Amino acid sequence: DWEMNNSRYSDCGFVPTALLAMFLGGFGIHRFYVGKIGTGILMLLTLGGFGIWALIDYIIVITDGFTDSEGRVISRNQQINPESDSAFVPAFFLCAFLGWLGAHRFYTGKYLTAILMILTLGGFGIWVLIDSVLLVTGGFRDGEGKLV
Repeated sequence: DWEMNNSRYSDCGFVPTALLAMFLGGFGIHRFYVGKIGTGILMLLTLGGFGIWALIDYIIVITDGFTDSEGRVISRNQQINPESDSAFVPAFFLCAFLGWLGAHRFYTGKYLTAILMILTLGGFGIWVLIDSVLLVTGGFRDGEGKLV
């Protein structure tokens, strides 16, 4: 028990932290979840630093740099075991910024659905949102069926 509490990795889950930062980051809810109450209140009062602080936090969460109140890292790779040769971080950022063009699907070898995303502008944004959530939660698979 002592070893687990003094681990360099947090007991806070990556998936809840990332989803809270994605959907409620402007209110600092992810910071309350990881025990950073003071900065959570500041984010709540400033609406995530007018969105800038929320975006920066979200990028830090996605790139495995976010820590809990005790300074322990909240790591995706400690909780989700990817199988694919395609890396999570590039796939996620391609989805976030060029998802409506299917860039993340081209990157992961899903060429047919990537073309469909171009034709539908990412399913009018809905498909991009679903893929973003699947990437964060470890449910997105590459063209060979391996988890990204």
